[in-house]
Amino acid sequence: MNVTLRQLRAFVEVARSGGFTAAAPKLHLTQSATSLQIRELEAQLGLQLIDRSTRRFALTDAGNEFLLSAARIVADVEQSVADTRELVHKRRGRITVATTPLLASTLLPQCIAQFLDAYPAITVRIADLPPEQIARRVLSGDADFGFGVFPEADAQFDRTSMLRHPLGVMVPSTWPLAARRREPAWSDLQGLPLIAMSHASGMRALIDQHMRGAGVQVNPRFEVEYLGTAVGLAEAGLGVAVVPAYVGKLMGSRRVRFRPLRNPVVQRQIEVIVRAGRSLSPSAAEFRDYLAARCRTLDG
Repeated sequence: MNVTLRQLRAFVEVARSGGFTAAAPKLHLTQSATSLQIRELEAQLGLQLIDRSTRRFALTDAGNEFLLSAARIVADVEQSVADTRELVHKRRGRITVATTPLLASTLLPQCIAQFLDAYPAITVRIADLPPEQIARRVLSGDADFGFGVFPEADAQFDRTSMLRHPLGVMVPSTWPLAARRREPAWSDLQGLPLIAMSHASGMRALIDQHMRGAGVQVNPRFEVEYLGTAVGLAEAGLGVAVVPAYVGKLMGSRRVRFRPLRNPVVQRQIEVIVRAGRSLSPSAAEFRDYLAARCRTLDG
């Protein structure tokens, strides 16, 4: 059986209009072409749907019963097409972004507010997660994309660079290191109380590597899971924390000062990751562009 949507639409319109003559203009067909569509449909079904034996137009019993199903199918398809057009034009949709708690609480709120001003019918959901869980949400399809810092080599993802910033040290504002004119080197951290990320953080190994390379003994006063916690401890004057530069800009606290570290300069990169081979919906792609624009204001 090869019943087409065109045939179903013709039958529904003929039934609603009360005849071939009235239906043909609405279908953008001639009367004979409309009649042909119905005959082909009847041939496919093996049923007579319209009684042509009388001068008055009438559906057969089979035609009346079939009309209920045909009308529902046509309506469902037309609604699906309309919904798809709404998505394409970003008049509706749903986006889920998986990111870290720090980015979710600092960078994303303003971006979401601007996006929803432009596209109020789109729903934006944020999954604020530990970094190691973000990639899993993206792979499972529970998130449209991930936003954060990720391992460089992973063929499971397509990646878009959003923001590149150097590592530096967050220093309590009253400490001499915060006021020094010369940018500090890694070796200048020797002897200072250190607030370190836990070993579960991908950043910890990188930081330890450069501190040891500079002859700094790694003996943290505190070990924490989240960058926001590290900054909070530094604000309280409890130590220094090595963080990416964007953290200092996003936190905006007067109680600590961010100083880029030199010898060497170490770059960190925030990216958007999408499951490899998956295309973003129009609304998700648009939100990614809003994120990129927000990140450009923090770059450098």
